[in-house]
Amino acid sequence: MAKPQNDDRPTYVLSYPRWVRLSRIGAVVLLASVAFVGWVVAWVNFLRPLVQAASVAAAAAQDVGQILVKTLAAQPLRPLLSAHLSLLLVAGAIAFLYDLLPDLALADDGLAVRRLLGWKVIPWTAMKVVRIQAFEKPGRRLVLIQGRWTRWSPWPRLVSLCLGAGYEPGLLLTSAIRDFKPLMLRLYQEMSKAVPEAIFDDEFMSPSALMILEPLPTLSMLVTQVHGEAWPLAVSAQVMGAVTAGLILVQMLILLLEGDLWWKPFAIVAVCGFEWLVGSLYLFALAEIFPGEVELRKAALLYPMPQIPRAVLSLPMAMLVAAGVPFLAAMLGLAGVLWAVILTAFLVQRMYRLESILPAAVGGTFQALFQFLILAVVFS
Repeated sequence: MAKPQNDDRPTYVLSYPRWVRLSRIGAVVLLASVAFVGWVVAWVNFLRPLVQAASVAAAAAQDVGQILVKTLAAQPLRPLLSAHLSLLLVAGAIAFLYDLLPDLALADDGLAVRRLLGWKVIPWTAMKVVRIQAFEKPGRRLVLIQGRWTRWSPWPRLVSLCLGAGYEPGLLLTSAIRDFKPLMLRLYQEMSKAVPEAIFDDEFMSPSALMILEPLPTLSMLVTQVHGEAWPLAVSAQVMGAVTAGLILVQMLILLLEGDLWWKPFAIVAVCGFEWLVGSLYLFALAEIFPGEVELRKAALLYPMPQIPRAVLSLPMAMLVAAGVPFLAAMLGLAGVLWAVILTAFLVQRMYRLESILPAAVGGTFQALFQFLILAVVFS
């Protein structure tokens, strides 16, 4: 990605609505301020015993240098190291927030993107694939541009991973951006000219975007699809793998910053695998209560899909843990559990054609207790 010269800075910026910009600024301020306060507190706690020891030594006419050395040797370094590491991790989290829905501008040689450290230009020749996710709401679109314009930065790759589009660097934009239609027309013209083999995929489906933005129509579509030509089992395995990986990421950050039990990541893998088995059996066994029949394999395909929000929320949970507020991360995890339980109840309603989700609420209670147990393993 090339960096524009000062006299080539964009004069016409394609930005998002005010609430999007304010949400990003609020998240950045929260993460940065909490991490900075934690850093200050760590230094105060580290220096306070040294100041007190120096005062006592001076009052008693003792060797101040020797007392300071002994006091310094007795001071734990982990809180101080964790505070500096937290600042580094939060800087990465803020960089990802700026790469998630960046402001854009059109340049002669490519698409200018506003990142954390300023504007960068993605050459037209570096863009290979444009994936377009359509929704039921008219005019709503999600566009993912993928290519090879960065080698070292992990954040554009994480954007693609969050949408279930592989590991290629991705640039995400939505129809909420200013002048969306002219931008897409210019993008198509420039890419067709610069990259004749470019792929424009207007049938792209992002499970995470669909489940978060249009959950109920998506659940109905999944139930219909699983009764027909279902998707490969590997897709559902990837979803449960994403849930597990997100929880392990949060746990590893806690282990790194605060210290914890080394076996917890292994326990998370085992418990999440057991959850998939029990959840699949739960959906399969409901045929004994409600009218209808679902094969065990189809139940195993369907159960992971309502768990997608839990996997997505693990990213802001990890950011909050990195900033030093695991309590807020745990509250966000509880919200993710409730979200997944409600979606599972709606899934049961559509699977068995029930008039209400209330008959599925009892099973949802046991599901919630099990997922709370997983959170307890992570945050206890």
